[in-house]
Amino acid sequence: MSGDGATKQNYHDEYFPQTLAVLQNHVDYLVHELDEAYIRMEDQSFISSVDEEDDDNSNSHPRLPLISRHNNTVRGILELVKRYLDGMTSY
Repeated sequence: MSGDGATKQNYHDEYFPQTLAVLQNHVDYLVHELDEAYIRMEDQSFISSVDEEDDDNSNSHPRLPLISRHNNTVRGILELVKRYLDGMTSY
């Protein structure tokens, strides 16, 4: 296909809607997974706050705040990607 721009463009035109849909589904799935992780982390935080009086029983992971900040950053990036992909539906 080297040098055959028209054929390449035809492939892009034909498969772009399917590719876009798969990317949008993937981003939606990742955002959903991050939301689920956030819920689990909140549950973990609740458990640790209940057990704070007894340090030996604390179930909280020591890196939970770092993981939460990382997930929030990734979620923000995915939201930007989602908006960008949603804007491509008009092509």
